[in-house]
Amino acid sequence: MNVLAVGAHWDDIEIGCGLSIKRLQQRGARVFGAVLTASDYIVEEDNHERQKQIALLEGNSAFEKLGIIHKHTSPLPNQKMVYDQKVMQELETIVRDEKIDLVFTHWFGDHNTDHVASWEISRVAFRRVRNLLQYQSNSYFDNIKVFTPQYFWGFTAEEYKQKEKFLSIHETEWEYRKNRWQREIFDRERFWGYQCGHDYAEAFMVTRLVDSHELGLFSKNKL
Repeated sequence: MNVLAVGAHWDDIEIGCGLSIKRLQQRGARVFGAVLTASDYIVEEDNHERQKQIALLEGNSAFEKLGIIHKHTSPLPNQKMVYDQKVMQELETIVRDEKIDLVFTHWFGDHNTDHVASWEISRVAFRRVRNLLQYQSNSYFDNIKVFTPQYFWGFTAEEYKQKEKFLSIHETEWEYRKNRWQREIFDRERFWGYQCGHDYAEAFMVTRLVDSHELGLFSKNKL
């Protein structure tokens, strides 16, 4: 199986599906990753900055640790992403050249506008891919759009320790967001694990899922 994970920013893939990627690799999958922005930004009130070069260095290190093959696309402006036909076609080319069977991408209802733009690009670029799963990055929600996962990969508490290791490779973000990530990501994935009978789980909303038996997913609807 050939897998492609798409993120708007360096660290989105690790947050949304990092452990699931490792699980698929253990089953023989080849995994590719595409990051659509340089991920640089400044938060003046917190005196925090993420520089392009550092984001790229840390991101490539995380990909190497995860065993993800980086596929380059034309960089889009961070925090200003919109639908881009050129990048959509570049992702189409990756799907064709690498014979992609499964794609992970951002959830359509995310409040981060870069994540939403990534979804809009993905829904067109991957319209012919047999298996398309949406992951959640930020945990924002409202009463209009709520992340309601149908499929889960479950992990033991020992296996889940890898998640912190993957995210901590992004040292710039880890120092700035560690406390938030522990509550926003780790706690929600502990709850998802409870829902499907595991210590932790990564969860996904389904756009298409043709090969569920081959993937070895846990369905909330079947529990």
